[in-house]
Amino acid sequence: MPVSTRLTALLLLLCASLGANAAQSIWAPQSTAASRLVGDYRQERCPKTPPAAYTGHLQLDSKYDQRDPSKSRLVARQSKDTQRIRKQVQGYIGGLIKAAQVFQRTQKANEANIALACQDQWLDAWGSRSALLSDDASKTGVASRKWALAAIASTLLKVQALSDQRYRLSPVQKRWLQQLSAKVVAEYEPRRHDSGIYFNNHDYWAAWAVAATAMLLDDDKGLAWADVALRRAFSQLTQGKGDYEYLPLEVARGRLAADYSHYALVPLMLLVEAAEFNGRPLSEQERSQLAGLANFAARAVLEPGTVAELSERQADVGPHKMVWLLPFLNRYPQHQWGRRLYQAHGEEINHYSQVGGDLKPLYPRPN
Repeated sequence: MPVSTRLTALLLLLCASLGANAAQSIWAPQSTAASRLVGDYRQERCPKTPPAAYTGHLQLDSKYDQRDPSKSRLVARQSKDTQRIRKQVQGYIGGLIKAAQVFQRTQKANEANIALACQDQWLDAWGSRSALLSDDASKTGVASRKWALAAIASTLLKVQALSDQRYRLSPVQKRWLQQLSAKVVAEYEPRRHDSGIYFNNHDYWAAWAVAATAMLLDDDKGLAWADVALRRAFSQLTQGKGDYEYLPLEVARGRLAADYSHYALVPLMLLVEAAEFNGRPLSEQERSQLAGLANFAARAVLEPGTVAELSERQADVGPHKMVWLLPFLNRYPQHQWGRRLYQAHGEEINHYSQVGGDLKPLYPRPN
């Protein structure tokens, strides 16, 4: 074979390999009414000033009484410092989500472009100051960092999809997201090797935060890291006394067992989507296990008395924690317990700030 031919063949193989490793978003670009209004949004000025970039410590208090073995009893009051920091960070994330909501709902070009300008300028404002990257963080502060990244990255994935990829990350934003993701990986990687630490919903949410960022930054290594948490979750599933499987560490939360099972399912289902879209499909056994976990979550809300593992009266599960049903039913439309749960609560299932706000625009016709 001539040298030129061999070089051409090698280049083709390399390109194919690179393409296979590209990180594909779970939400495909859509030509929406809003996307067709997008112009040069970076020429617009956002009328709302973002909260000051938070660069201080993350020594935050937990909302749960740490003396309670089930961690289901709320503390009477958190410290003023914790309340102040939470308000500042939540105000920032809420502003990003609000801009995304305005963009997806508007029919006016100036509103669409100003909404994207607000996203862009607010992200640059915090990214340029390296916000939320302090090493001085409590256990709850570490958790709050990954929740913040999950919300920010999910919002951006959604905006990219609904703008038909017309929203572009700036270099400042890419660097900040990469720094936050690397921080989350550094903080949660040791948990994978410490037998004394429970591997639970915190790890699933950290994995989703990293996976969402990876899809924004075309980082297959980040997706691979996140996928480990998904497979470990499947290994933790336990057969129940019925047509269901459950996560023992979430069920151990006593009266919050149903609530935390749904809470864990949100990142797990999004990680399933990330895996399926990026060349890491579930095995048949894993699909069966996922169906069993969905059975448990639905039954725990609809017929808790039939679930032997629920030893206490369950707290109500908010519809925001049922948003996992949207991607789940989109992929598995014939799942009977999932359909029943959606029929009972579907009108309210849409918005969850921790995954970027409204999700129904991405899954408009769940069964």
